[in-house]
Amino acid sequence: MESFVFLYLCTVCLMKRGDRMKSVYNGVIVMGLAIAIFFSYQWWQSTQSVQPMASESLLEEAHSTSLNHRSAVQEVEGERRASSSEPQSNDQLTYYSTGENIGKLSIPELNKTYDTFWGTDDATLHQGVGMYVSEWTTTPDEKGHTVLSGHRDTVFSELGELVIGDQLIVEFDGFQYVYEINDTWITDAEDRTVIVKKDEATLTVTTCYPFQYLGAAPDRYIIQSHLVATYEM
Repeated sequence: MESFVFLYLCTVCLMKRGDRMKSVYNGVIVMGLAIAIFFSYQWWQSTQSVQPMASESLLEEAHSTSLNHRSAVQEVEGERRASSSEPQSNDQLTYYSTGENIGKLSIPELNKTYDTFWGTDDATLHQGVGMYVSEWTTTPDEKGHTVLSGHRDTVFSELGELVIGDQLIVEFDGFQYVYEINDTWITDAEDRTVIVKKDEATLTVTTCYPFQYLGAAPDRYIIQSHLVATYEM
């Protein structure tokens, strides 16, 4: 009789333990699904800031500028002196609210246009492309060093396809700024020497590297370009 009671109690304990293990197992599954849904939503939200370019006219314009960018620079310099419609630079950087949509980045070679936001904090980069804010960087109208950043697995997944001579077009405050890529390189993710003050109008675009890396990527992919033309929109 005592053996029967002992076996019964053991069976009850095992059943209760099984129920607890089942509850833990179900909890882990639910938590995993919640995490997957959260990151999937963040990825989807970032990709919503990328659209096909509105028309081929911008691509043709960029290619035309690439073929004769020196003449374009001279023409723009002349217009800058003669026309009051040229963007007016300010003595101080115009500040926006962090995460505010301030313009667009278009890449004709990829046929993509990216919404661009003020700042490069995590929340802003989850929206799309972020404009770096610092004492060394400026908005395009200041004709200094403008730096844009974005995640490699969302907005900038195709950035590695660009080559020297390709165009980057920034829409900001009623003007289009056309830049031509003059250099690309890979550096350590912690390297901040790329974010420096420049006397010439420069656009630098950065993202993590390698592009297909899982987890926190160890490096950073850098694209540097110089201004070749400015157009009023």
